[in-house]
Amino acid sequence: MAGAGSHAGKYRIYTAVRMFYVICFDVRDERRLVKISETLENFGCRVQKSLFECYLGETELKALDEKLAGLLDPAEDQIRYYTLCSKDKSGILVDGDGEVTREHDFFLY
Repeated sequence: MAGAGSHAGKYRIYTAVRMFYVICFDVRDERRLVKISETLENFGCRVQKSLFECYLGETELKALDEKLAGLLDPAEDQIRYYTLCSKDKSGILVDGDGEVTREHDFFLY
């Protein structure tokens, strides 16, 4: 029998509680900026140039934080993670084109 979090050994299916995160960054070097953006695109949706909305479980958040920490220069760059509960999320207002990111029923990694 496959263990929790696996499906026939090929895909991981995360069923843990997921929180809504707004992640923003300021990165001074163009190469680091591209790498950080590409990494974040694997975890969430870009809603502005330096801002992502992500639904992450504890394991996913830790993995993302570790990957980003290895890419940024702490002397020059900054990444901020804001956790929003459903009440806070419902208060997000979007002016212009776009909408608040919705959580998907499943993710394949």
